[in-house]
Amino acid sequence: MQPITLLILFTLFTLALYLAIISYKASKIRVKRAEAWPEVLDLLISSLQSGASISESLANLATVGPQSTRNEFDRFSKRLIAGEKFEVVLNDLKEEFADPITDQLFETLYFATKFGSKNTIKVLREISEYVSADLALRAEINTRFGWIKNSANLAALAPWLLFAILRTQENARVAYLQPTGQLLMIFGVVATLLAYLWMSKIAKLPKPKRLFTMQISTK
Repeated sequence: MQPITLLILFTLFTLALYLAIISYKASKIRVKRAEAWPEVLDLLISSLQSGASISESLANLATVGPQSTRNEFDRFSKRLIAGEKFEVVLNDLKEEFADPITDQLFETLYFATKFGSKNTIKVLREISEYVSADLALRAEINTRFGWIKNSANLAALAPWLLFAILRTQENARVAYLQPTGQLLMIFGVVATLLAYLWMSKIAKLPKPKRLFTMQISTK
């Protein structure tokens, strides 16, 4: 096999592996953060029921909240201590998370702070119930449609297993050493990568759209 062909194949495989690792890590972070919100909401409700203010309750999440959200709430807490306006810091926190769930949560807390509300805890409980139900439903769907991901893995691996078997035959080995055979291998790697990405995209659930994307008023 020509060195240039080996270099191209190695580059493509390395790129595919890198993209897969990045996608996997990002997916794990999203899942951990999504699973953290019921706990965050429960902690907020408990803190508000104990008499703490909304800003104090949010700041406390920097130390008692789930690990996947502590850094963001820690920055929120430090900015409040530095004297920045609550509305400004809350808006930046909302944009930092950029999630439909947090949009609802922070908009609720903003209006409760700005105008007062006797139903804040009730609304937070309703959001918590909705989030828990949504997470349970998505987990069930992901489990049931896991065969799509397995099919993608098998579809990506099977041709190369066949290629490895064919390489044991002298005629096939000589054929793949020819320019046409090497071009075919490069095309096969590209096609495999594109097919895997396409099937992985099909297996993903659609992400909920953000409804409250307007900036919180700071006046």
